[in-house]
Amino acid sequence: MNLRNKVGLITGGGSGIGYAVARALAREGVQTILASRRVDLLREKAGELSASTQTRSYAVAMDVRSRKSIEAALGEVSKVFPTIDILINNSGVGADANAVDLREEDWDRVLETNLKGAFLLTRAVLPGMITRRSGQIVNIASQAAIHGYARATAYCASKFGLVGFGKALQEEVREYNIRVTNILPALVQVPPPAHDRENRKGVLQVEDLAETVLFALRQPDRVKIDDLGLFHI
Repeated sequence: MNLRNKVGLITGGGSGIGYAVARALAREGVQTILASRRVDLLREKAGELSASTQTRSYAVAMDVRSRKSIEAALGEVSKVFPTIDILINNSGVGADANAVDLREEDWDRVLETNLKGAFLLTRAVLPGMITRRSGQIVNIASQAAIHGYARATAYCASKFGLVGFGKALQEEVREYNIRVTNILPALVQVPPPAHDRENRKGVLQVEDLAETVLFALRQPDRVKIDDLGLFHI
């Protein structure tokens, strides 16, 4: 599938996995929207993308936990891009604690960011995709979506939920030619190393994940990929 001149919104787009995905999309000719709460960083990165890829990249402040913030951000974006063709739900946080010690506010923060945020933003962009009978949604989940890890109960719960949300959503939007893909990477080195020699052994790099996102998005309309798992060899 030719991605040129599609419009893609990437949450957590100013750094780490999100920026790597945005950069890969921009190199394919996708017009990118970088969203997070760190608007100064977003503007810097959007400028870098626009200059290096000759595509348009736009920075927008967004707190995915807030419906009002999402609505305000999308209202701003609509003045620049009339459609959103690709949504990358990438925002994510964790909480390092055993369940018995986990604070309720940390549980809420993780679930609201990783799971509720994906739901709120997906719900906001879906009507346009349904009207156009076209669109792609990629959820950046984790191997924590299918394996339990100690001291990561909130994170695992949120990622288990995100994968379930994606699977159910695919059944709802299939008739509109909208594709939903869950990507489940093992541990990824974030922030990425400045030089190849600094790569940590036994972990994935952000570019690995970005290429996997591209692989999913490039598939022809007739192809639906189920969950994509990534592991370091």
